[in-house]
Amino acid sequence: MPASVPPVAPGPTRVVGAAVLGRPEPVRLAQRVGGACFELNFGHASAAAAGKQNEDFFGIAAPDAQAIAERGVVVALSDGVSGDGGGRVASEATVRCLTQDYYGTWSPWSPARALDRLLRASNDWLVSENLRRPDGEGAVCTLSAVVFDGDRIHLAHVGDTRIYRLRDRSLQQLTTDHTWPRRDMRHVLRRAVGLDTHLIVEYADGDLRDGDVFLLASDGVWEVLGDDFLRESLMRLPDPHGAARDLVDASMQHQQRYMGRNDATAVVVRVATLSA
Repeated sequence: MPASVPPVAPGPTRVVGAAVLGRPEPVRLAQRVGGACFELNFGHASAAAAGKQNEDFFGIAAPDAQAIAERGVVVALSDGVSGDGGGRVASEATVRCLTQDYYGTWSPWSPARALDRLLRASNDWLVSENLRRPDGEGAVCTLSAVVFDGDRIHLAHVGDTRIYRLRDRSLQQLTTDHTWPRRDMRHVLRRAVGLDTHLIVEYADGDLRDGDVFLLASDGVWEVLGDDFLRESLMRLPDPHGAARDLVDASMQHQQRYMGRNDATAVVVRVATLSA
């Protein structure tokens, strides 16, 4: 990890690795022998709570065809946590590390091992930065990432950002919230990048099917809106960019009415089968 992070550019969202900050182009995954060839269509939206900097940060890697064939496509979302603005530094550094450095990891490594090495490096850097500034409030972040590789997905997760999958009209949460179970501590993270020298990351994998829709969401989206709203929006709006925008707009409207103050970010990935 670098000794410092460049100043954050203004604006609510950044797309790492894409040519523009608007809609990323669809990405064609490498075809496994005898399997289907999938195309990924992306949408994203992010907004800061009133009166504060957006501490959410997401990345959609857009490497060349050879890199996709060898390592897949990485999508990551992080929610920074800090009382003095350092949360955005934590979330941006962690997402940039994953989406950019993943393609430089040793090719024999599995996606889970590569992600684990990178997350441990991010954790070590954040822990050292927090120790170097004892007068600050410290900076940690959550992280939810998906690697789309051929006809498989590989997940890495720590914290309370979430990954959902909509399949056959059923919405399933694929990650576990790493928060304390007590009601008065439900927003207190048990695991986060930069929280402790020993980082425990949740890993999972699974298959990819035609019509799958994946949602990466910060708690400013999933907690404010609830799973029923998420499912209805993803089903009602086939355009992933429109669905992401709908979720973030609805969250901010709800928070404005009920005095909420939480950043809201949604990244939507829709999977389609390409004909041979």
